[in-house]
Amino acid sequence: MASEIGPGATDVVAVLNSQHDRARAILAELHESVAVVAELTRDMAGPFRELVQLLVAHEAAEELVVYPTLKTELEEGRLAEARMAEEHEAKHLLARLEKMAPGFFDFPDALAEFETKVLAHAEREEQTVFPLLEQRLPPAERQEMAKNFLYVAAKAPSHAHAHSLESAVGNAVLGPVLATIDRVRDSTHPHS
Repeated sequence: MASEIGPGATDVVAVLNSQHDRARAILAELHESVAVVAELTRDMAGPFRELVQLLVAHEAAEELVVYPTLKTELEEGRLAEARMAEEHEAKHLLARLEKMAPGFFDFPDALAEFETKVLAHAEREEQTVFPLLEQRLPPAERQEMAKNFLYVAAKAPSHAHAHSLESAVGNAVLGPVLATIDRVRDSTHPHS
């Protein structure tokens, strides 16, 4: 057991359990916060789509009908250009919002699915892997594993990479490269 390791020493199972407990606490905190957001986003999705459709049609019609008339018949080219420049800026912002919206509206459900899978995985590890480590490895080896685990974790990437290799070799080869890229990204974009 972890208590056999001795004072001040760390067992890999204790480290893993500690990280599982921290992950559970963070997921619980997120679950609580996202529950409020989930209600809002469900109510926002329909009106947002309606707003996009309305504004895209409105601006297209203005650009094809109103502003040409303003320029030619009313000889107000400067005014038309100024309003069209505003519309152009708004169109870019709307396109950006529209691109973000699916992820925003889907986030609560995706997080709930993620939470379910992560908690189930942690539970299965705690029931199947951890007992084997405690029963079959001597305390000194578990202590050495803890040191190696903490070292690797400290050097690991700080962002999820969906296309990275799922193997020890892949992590050994690509992990340091991805970690370096992530650290640069983190230093230049602290909230990404």
